[in-house]
Amino acid sequence: MKGSQALINQKNFSLKIKGTLMRLYILIISLVIFLSGCQSYIAYQITKPPQKVLPKEFESSIALSGVQTHYCSSEVDCLDFRFISPKDIESYLLDGNTLSLSLIVGGSTEDEVFEYQLTSDNLPNNQNSGLLIIFPGYGVDSLIYTMQARWLSHVTGKNVIVMPASNQYEKFRFGLNSLDVLVNYVNKENYTDISLISYSMGAIAGVELASKLNISKHILYAPMINFEAALNTIANLSHPIYSKLLGDDYLNEVAAKIIEKSEVPLTKLDILNNLNKTPHARQTYIFSSNTDKVSPYNRLLTLNNSKVSMYEVKDLNHIEMVSLISTQQRNVLLSLLDG
Repeated sequence: MKGSQALINQKNFSLKIKGTLMRLYILIISLVIFLSGCQSYIAYQITKPPQKVLPKEFESSIALSGVQTHYCSSEVDCLDFRFISPKDIESYLLDGNTLSLSLIVGGSTEDEVFEYQLTSDNLPNNQNSGLLIIFPGYGVDSLIYTMQARWLSHVTGKNVIVMPASNQYEKFRFGLNSLDVLVNYVNKENYTDISLISYSMGAIAGVELASKLNISKHILYAPMINFEAALNTIANLSHPIYSKLLGDDYLNEVAAKIIEKSEVPLTKLDILNNLNKTPHARQTYIFSSNTDKVSPYNRLLTLNNSKVSMYEVKDLNHIEMVSLISTQQRNVLLSLLDG
């Protein structure tokens, strides 16, 4: 708490995301396409860890980004994650201070803003023993999601774990790297009320974890249905000229190399099939936008499982979906977690 005091005393923290919340796959491809025709090299560039985009003050602030936690279930099996609790800033707020959060997502015509002020007046009535686990989307520094985690922890009273993004591990495995370590931690802490929030590619790890723990609710935002299709879609949207030069077949081969190197079975990447067969969570909710081309709403409508509920969000793109920029999204999310 001492390390974050100087930053907290500013009372405000604003995070501005210009144009994108995640590093789009095709940006990497566009940088290397004229340097190398090697698909393996391009695949490596896509899956390497993202550059840090947040100030060091943010990373060291318990109030903003939670406690950096290093947990090992054995001498060789370890996991680093962020842990956010309402207790982190309770005494600070009870002293009459406030903490303002602001997330700005730059759009093509105007910026969208998500703002919230944490005060003693809106502290949770009952801090409970519940746990919320967040699986970020691909390509981000997962610290970005600690702002959402701080907000969620404050308004729900739950402890929140923010897992690393899929390409923040030493080896890219679609976020499936350390789930057994996470299961060990959760069981050791005796959490009984566990909910998940999965964004985009984070859905792969979220669905897998739901098969390993007793999950009350799993809430998915714009889940990545098919990796190859997502890669091609983002390429077409972000760099249509390069996309046409490369062609869908070329990008499919790049995606295939990434999957092969990850050593993840194709069955674990088939989100639709897995949700149809084994939702595992007592209830699963999917938020999808009618204009999100990366996670097509119409494809998700093919799900046929009574434990899976769909929520359509109007006119938001993929970036806006995973940033919770819509008040509608946030209100429904809180009602689901509270219900």
